[in-house]
Amino acid sequence: MPFNTRLFATPDHVWYVLKGPPVIQGADLRDARVSANDLSGPVTTFTLGKEAATRFERYTQANLGKRAAIVLDNQILSVATIEGVISDTGQIQGARSMKQAQDLALSLRSGALPAAVEILQERTVEPSLGADSIIHGMWAGAAGLTAVVAAMLIYYRKAGVNATLALMLNGLLLVAALSYCGAVLTLPGIAGLILTIGMAVDSNVLIFERIREELRAGRTAGSAIAAGFSKAFGTLVDTHVTTVVSVCFSLSVWNSGD
Repeated sequence: MPFNTRLFATPDHVWYVLKGPPVIQGADLRDARVSANDLSGPVTTFTLGKEAATRFERYTQANLGKRAAIVLDNQILSVATIEGVISDTGQIQGARSMKQAQDLALSLRSGALPAAVEILQERTVEPSLGADSIIHGMWAGAAGLTAVVAAMLIYYRKAGVNATLALMLNGLLLVAALSYCGAVLTLPGIAGLILTIGMAVDSNVLIFERIREELRAGRTAGSAIAAGFSKAFGTLVDTHVTTVVSVCFSLSVWNSGD
């Protein structure tokens, strides 16, 4: 934006008096990149359009040895000394690190965008909305757990009691692991807990059905239980390994998206 003599500050709160209007504006920039210089370290290289290059060449030729400032959003990004005549391509030296040179290049490119940010709508969502979702999710999980326990007790009776105890122990270990890792219980986390309940019950159902088959075949209770566990073990390993692989793949996709 054109300006007359005004005060501008750097991010370090160093003030400069600048005279305007500016010689080069954001729309005059074609590109800005970081390149390495063996003598002065990382430098920011910029490229100007044809008309701007002619204008900047005249300016730098008339102001050799003087300082020039780069201003974005009323804040000075960099102050450099004009050491030579610059036409369409120039370098800005003095960056203390590669990150500082990259930030300057990024600011130059963003300043070249012929668009301004305009707030069209602003809304505030109260935290009670998220709290209600968590509460409803907990109620859904409790209802699902109650239905599963009731079905196990009605269908398997005494064996269902063992399944319920195993399910409670599984839930206790899961909550303890979440507490130990400092995990936050979110809606996806509640869905994971409900899925874990289903997986645990599925394992019990497989074992119990194998035991029933062995009892129908004429085995004693002890041998039927041993055979049921041993024959269902392979299937249980397959299902749990598949779940672990799916979780690892989902985490890798999530991390790559970040």
